[in-house]
Amino acid sequence: MTKVPTAVQMVFNQFNGAMSREDALKQTKAVLEALPDIDAYVAELDRAQREKMIGRTKLTEIGTSRRRDLREMGWYSGPRDDGVWAGLRERMQENLGEAVKSVDASTEEIVASLAEPHVDDDKRLGMVIGNVQSGKTANYSSVIAKALDSGYKFVIVLSGVHNNLRRQTQERLERDLGVDDDKERWYKLTGVDGDFGDAHTANATSIVANYDRVLAVVKKNGGRLRKLFAFLRSLDSETKRNTPFLIIDDESDQATPDASSKSEDDPTTINLLMRTIWSAVRNGSYVGYTATPFANVFMNPNTDEELLQELYPRDFIHVMPMPRNYFGAERIFGLDESDSEERDATIPDVIREIPSAEVQQLVPKGRDVSGFAPQMTESLQDAIRWFVVACAVRRLRGQQKKHSTMLIHTTHRTEPHFAMRDAVNDYLEPLRQSALDGDAGPFRDVFKEEINRAAELYTGDGAAPTWPRISEEILNVMRFLKVSVDNGRADDSERLAYADQAQTVIVIGGGTLSRGLTLEGLFVSFFTRTSNTYDTLLQMGRWFGYRVGYEDLQRIWLSPGLEEDYRFLATVEADLRIDVARMTAAGDTPEKIGVRVRLHPGRLQVTSPAKMKHTKTVDADFEGYRLQTTRFEVADAGALAGNSLRAEELFRKIETYRSDESPTLFEDVPLTELVSFFGSIEVHPRFRKVLADAVTWSHDKLPDTPWNVFVPSEGTGDDHLNVAGNVARAVRRAPIKTTTETLRDSKEINIRALMAGNDAIADLRAQGNLPAGRAAASMSNDEQYRWRKDPAGGDGRGLLVIYPISRHSASTSKERMPMADSLNAIDASLTGEEQPPIIGLAVIAPFDTANRLASKGTRIAVVPTYGDSEDTGEETITDNERDFRGEE
Repeated sequence: MTKVPTAVQMVFNQFNGAMSREDALKQTKAVLEALPDIDAYVAELDRAQREKMIGRTKLTEIGTSRRRDLREMGWYSGPRDDGVWAGLRERMQENLGEAVKSVDASTEEIVASLAEPHVDDDKRLGMVIGNVQSGKTANYSSVIAKALDSGYKFVIVLSGVHNNLRRQTQERLERDLGVDDDKERWYKLTGVDGDFGDAHTANATSIVANYDRVLAVVKKNGGRLRKLFAFLRSLDSETKRNTPFLIIDDESDQATPDASSKSEDDPTTINLLMRTIWSAVRNGSYVGYTATPFANVFMNPNTDEELLQELYPRDFIHVMPMPRNYFGAERIFGLDESDSEERDATIPDVIREIPSAEVQQLVPKGRDVSGFAPQMTESLQDAIRWFVVACAVRRLRGQQKKHSTMLIHTTHRTEPHFAMRDAVNDYLEPLRQSALDGDAGPFRDVFKEEINRAAELYTGDGAAPTWPRISEEILNVMRFLKVSVDNGRADDSERLAYADQAQTVIVIGGGTLSRGLTLEGLFVSFFTRTSNTYDTLLQMGRWFGYRVGYEDLQRIWLSPGLEEDYRFLATVEADLRIDVARMTAAGDTPEKIGVRVRLHPGRLQVTSPAKMKHTKTVDADFEGYRLQTTRFEVADAGALAGNSLRAEELFRKIETYRSDESPTLFEDVPLTELVSFFGSIEVHPRFRKVLADAVTWSHDKLPDTPWNVFVPSEGTGDDHLNVAGNVARAVRRAPIKTTTETLRDSKEINIRALMAGNDAIADLRAQGNLPAGRAAASMSNDEQYRWRKDPAGGDGRGLLVIYPISRHSASTSKERMPMADSLNAIDASLTGEEQPPIIGLAVIAPFDTANRLASKGTRIAVVPTYGDSEDTGEETITDNERDFRGEE
């Protein structure tokens, strides 16, 4: 192995990422051609890079199976120490502290899921599910930084539909990515003071070809997106082929999904433009970010080939971790299905109900709201006084330089917001005057009532607040307190703007405050707005988020019924995360199966009906759930041998159920005969819980439904499994190619796929029980599962397939490696004589063919074909930003 000098490595690093690896090696050799031994150094660089990033074959030249192998192996070799991410990590450390580790780990997984840069026609669609007010911007800033360090070049951030959110995002990204610190390498197509225009289109190719990094932060507005597409369309084909694109769609459930009630070929304008923009990309990734992914997972996964590809997240869904200090729906409201007494004992006492009689005085009815005058009701007065008291507490804790915000959200209509502002100011004025006289008496009752009701949440070490100290600080709070209106009709001078100086503000608004826009230091909310859809309700919950140092001060006033709605939505969120985790554990992608969403038993809809037009009611929980073990820990030879013994013991135990049609098929085996096997078999940690959950569900829900057990016998070698006196020849499943170092460190192998194309009906095929005139090979994945459920087919039976995998498996694919080579790299004894096959399992949970389950039909999903309302009356969104024309 040749040692590469540091200077040669540095030259290569400059080129690598900005172009393909092959081109980077050529450029390195050209620059250093006079250096002795440069050929040997370049050869060693090539070898090292191949070890780190295997398989840079153009994806357009390979079939589906090899494409999946390449993706399984991955291309991402980790962040650089001197790139954009290094600077961002240092800046984040000052604000997030230990949380940076979580962001780092989460974004590593996301970047590894992106398309490999500089590989023509590698395009991937994915989604990241965050939490409302939970740091999505920090996450996608980090993804952008790491992607840029790895060779991505053109970054497009689609930042909601509101002007102020786009400006906020532009400013944040320029700071996070260090744009001004490295101006020579960056080209901005948008700025803080202007959205995408057409000033740059004539020079598009020159701009993209001559700058290392290009940034555009664009609203999801028809005019803006048309200009963006015109820019992309004007790029010449060579530049487009050599430019990896990263599209981040912030608030991706807003405007992006097709909300048209019309046919598939007549989508909404924004949806069509977004798909058109995606069609202009040759190499890159689209990643949607949202806390409410319902509309996204309900997109059509089966777009006709002649139509533009839909932005369904077919390649990956990543769930952002929920830190312990995050206050989301589950922590604030508890779960809908938990025991009420237990739930009430664990959820914090921060919710206050607004009486129904007061709601009538706060919320306008009918279309004509011009004369509506909201009243300063008792609960609204309590909320405002508590906000003042809590601000005083924060000041005593040394938080006077932090923003403090109260939200009043009573209606989406804009005119009543100004009337509410006037009413709040009229209420505050005599309180200001009293404070000037040193009289804080009007605040004393709410202080005594509220100060200790959530004291257990406080994580700081400040002294307990007392009234004498609080009353002195109230004057300072009242001096700085202001009231702001933020909606599409408010003047810029009046709208919410967090300056460098700490703000103490009561903000009144509707649509612009219910999505995306960060309310800094929000800890008091007064909320009477209702909605019939999950996504709108969750997005309006601006009170979710982090409250470090003032956790005990947060309070939420809600109109009747909303607390129960949010408690149910906490259960929906928890379910969805579990469903995604199961998908990941089983090695599946959204391209294969749809994400299921629990239905509300009453008035709530998941999202607008038009966005659910591709869904259908699906069976709940684990019914028909498929799991296959594709990763194996192989360091323990005894555990591997033990699995073979457990399998053979099972076959002897269930021998009386052997089929007449096949010696390796056992029919109508009671689940009770299989439970001990499921409990004792050793599987990779990734599959343990989901396998146990599937078995438990089957035992609890369908205990009397029988199972079939099948053992494939495909091999021609000597290694085999004893199936109660019959021989099952081991199958060939070669592992994904990886480095010797990786194998030694992980001590595991990955075969990516265990089940063959029609193994979902392997038992029925062995019985000769197939639909009339159909061959197993001609049945699609969906048809196989329908036949398993059909009374004439599998009649809902569960299926356990036990695969004896040969330790001498090989493949002709260059993305695979011989099984013996991978085992030898870990421990040479693993390929010794008389070693039994490695045991793999595939499980298909039973179906409720007889419709005995009361809980069926409680979820909806789209169903991919795999060869293996928004509230009415919302304000009109006005795009009054100027076109960005570049730096002067």
